[in-house]
Amino acid sequence: MRKSIDSAVSVFKNHIHTADVKLIVVSGMLGVGKTSVLLKLIDKVIAKGYKVVVIENEVGSKGVDGELINIAGTEVLELGGGCICCTMKSSLMETLMFIDANINPDIVIVEPSGIADPKHIVEVTEEMRDMSVSGLFTVIVADSERFSKMAMVFERPMRNQLDVADLVLLNKIDTRNADELNEIEQKIRDFGYKGEILRIRADIGENMERIPELIL
Repeated sequence: MRKSIDSAVSVFKNHIHTADVKLIVVSGMLGVGKTSVLLKLIDKVIAKGYKVVVIENEVGSKGVDGELINIAGTEVLELGGGCICCTMKSSLMETLMFIDANINPDIVIVEPSGIADPKHIVEVTEEMRDMSVSGLFTVIVADSERFSKMAMVFERPMRNQLDVADLVLLNKIDTRNADELNEIEQKIRDFGYKGEILRIRADIGENMERIPELIL
């Protein structure tokens, strides 16, 4: 873990938790910009007065910048050694139970590895009947710049992610023109996704103002 669980407790020890925790999964293939999305999302959520814990499982990535998260007053916990959705499911369950019992944040954000199938995280939360979860919201980040190539190589993982998506963020929209973005959105629809698609530039926060309202 980037920080010990004991240090995570100290961050939130003065926070009085009065509601069930909201669980948000931010998923997507490797390199789509999840870290930029997380940083902007956390900043906007904290500005609304919420306390946040982030659980990372981004295998082979530098992950969320711990210093920026600490400045924002958020704790990052890492689950390494395997995919959070398969070999690490028990560790995820134990970590979520510990957070619920000892840290009491308003929101827990889970960032699984790019190859992960987020439906397994949904299964974990369904098994945790003792945890006070007020809701589960799944955000899938897609990469406008590389979407076509990634759809060809990773079609099944992308379909699996879209199957459980509540919101799709189409990132890096500056790399494609309007017609190309329309084609990408149609491909996402062809994969079976029927929810909202929000076009964003996570690096500068463009079009991300509505995200806290949508997920909370």
